[in-house]
Amino acid sequence: MGFVSCDATTVYMPHSNIMSKSMYYDINKTLSYNTLFNFVVGPRGAGKTYAAKKRAISNFLKKGEQFVYLRRYDTELPSNTIKNFFDDVMQEFPDHEFKSNLGVFRIDGAIAGWYFPLSKATMMKSTPFPNVSMIIFDEFIIDVGMVHYLPKEVTAFLECYSTVSRDRDIPVFFLSNAITFTNPYFLYFDITLEEGQRLKIKGDISLELVENPAYTDHVKNTRFGKLIANTEYGKYNMENKFLRDTDTFITKMSNNSFYVATLIMQNQEFGIYRDMKDDLMFISEKIDPTAKKLVLDTDSHNGDTLLVKMRGSVVINMLLDYYTKGNVRFETQKAKNMAIDLFRRLI
Repeated sequence: MGFVSCDATTVYMPHSNIMSKSMYYDINKTLSYNTLFNFVVGPRGAGKTYAAKKRAISNFLKKGEQFVYLRRYDTELPSNTIKNFFDDVMQEFPDHEFKSNLGVFRIDGAIAGWYFPLSKATMMKSTPFPNVSMIIFDEFIIDVGMVHYLPKEVTAFLECYSTVSRDRDIPVFFLSNAITFTNPYFLYFDITLEEGQRLKIKGDISLELVENPAYTDHVKNTRFGKLIANTEYGKYNMENKFLRDTDTFITKMSNNSFYVATLIMQNQEFGIYRDMKDDLMFISEKIDPTAKKLVLDTDSHNGDTLLVKMRGSVVINMLLDYYTKGNVRFETQKAKNMAIDLFRRLI
C-alpha cells in the first residue's frame, strides 16, 4: 500500500471502482468559501488528503504552481513512506512521473512542491517559495499518545506561513479526522460551533465538518461498519463525531464547592474548585479574577501569575491525586480536554 494519509484506510480509497467519487470530500466546495485558512475535519477515508493532493497536482500541471505539505514532526515523514506519497492519486495522471525525495516533490522531473515538518520549519527561512499557491497541513489535530503539540504551535505555524507566503495570500488546508474540538488552532482563533452546526466562516477562516450521507451509508453497510455500529469509534469513523469529546466526568459544579485557585493551561484560564462534602474537585471556565493565577511554564508567566513546578505545587498534586481516584469533574468539554492533556503529562 502507498503513502498512508490521515484519511486513508485499507478498505476505502477515493479511486475505488466500487464507490462513486461523489461520495468523497469535494475540495471545490471549500474553495468556494474564499477563505485563507480552511479547517477541514472529516471521517477517516473521506478523501480529504486525496482531494488536496489531486488539486495540488492539477495546479502544477496546468499553471506551474507549487505546493507545501506539512506534518508536525519529521517522524511523520519517513523516507520509506513519503516516497509513495503520490501512489493513491497518480492513477488519475497516468502520463506523468512522480517522485518524492529529500524534502522535494517532483513531477516529470520538475519541482512541484516541498515537504517538511513544522517542528523544523525555521530551517526553511532562507528557501524561496515564489510559485507556491497552496499549503496542506495534514493531521493538524493530534490524538492521545506520546505525541504532543509543539510549544506555542500556532505561532510556529504562522511563522512558517510567513516564510512561505512572503506577504502573498496563499490558502491553507488544515486536514484532520474528528479527534477533538479542543486544539491549539481553534483556541487561538476562538473558533466555536453551535450544536448541529457543520460550517463556520469567521472572517478569513472557515471550519467545515465534512458530511456525506452517501459515504456514511456505504461504510455502515460494510462488515466493518456493522461491527463498530453503536460504538464511540463508530460514531467517529462513520458520523464524524469527535472521538475524544465524550461527556464522561462532565457535570455541573456542586453548590458546596469553594474556589481554590486559577490555573492557566495553554494560555486559557480555568477555575479550580473543591467540594469537601462529596470529596470532589471541579475544573471550570468560571474564574475568580481576584485569585492568584498558577502557571506551569515560563512562556505564560508574568507579574500577575505564580510559576509552579509540575509536581511541586500543592494544588497540582491535589488535582492529580483526585484525578487518579476518579474524583475530578469538569463543567465543560474544553475544561476536560485541556486538563486531561495536563494529567497525561504528569502521570
